[in-house]
Amino acid sequence: MPDTPQAALPNDIQDFTLNAVAGILRDEKLDFRIDEHDGSQVIRTGFVNAAISFIELDGSLTMEAMWRGAPPTDQAAQVLAAVNEWNLTQFAPTIRFFELNEGTLAINALRHVVVSAGMSHNQVGSFVMSSIESAVQCFEWLEQQFPNLVTWKDDHHDH
Repeated sequence: MPDTPQAALPNDIQDFTLNAVAGILRDEKLDFRIDEHDGSQVIRTGFVNAAISFIELDGSLTMEAMWRGAPPTDQAAQVLAAVNEWNLTQFAPTIRFFELNEGTLAINALRHVVVSAGMSHNQVGSFVMSSIESAVQCFEWLEQQFPNLVTWKDDHHDH
């Protein structure tokens, strides 16, 4: 068996960079782009119902996903109940809501992992893909809770 350089082994811990996230998304054939926000690189991807970003800040990798639904502020009590139910019954992601602009709420999902000690390729892949999957599941659940807010059609839905 040929010698494999240590850095190429999928379970070896390496210094973390956002290039690792880009590599996972590329391997999974997911479209993405790299932007800059407040001097930090951000990787952005998404689906018909979500905008998803990955950013490294203060030794942590954060996934933030914004749901496309836009509840009016007069539904804040129902949104609060839904957010509380999700957060009490699901492990990830954590969801929250806030006023996006006058009369409109936004719901987003968050996950964090500490990367300051490094991560293996497999750890990065697990975090990235499970974050995307859990955000998509969460947002599909929100669509069931607020069907009147679904103003888009998913032409790629398999079920």
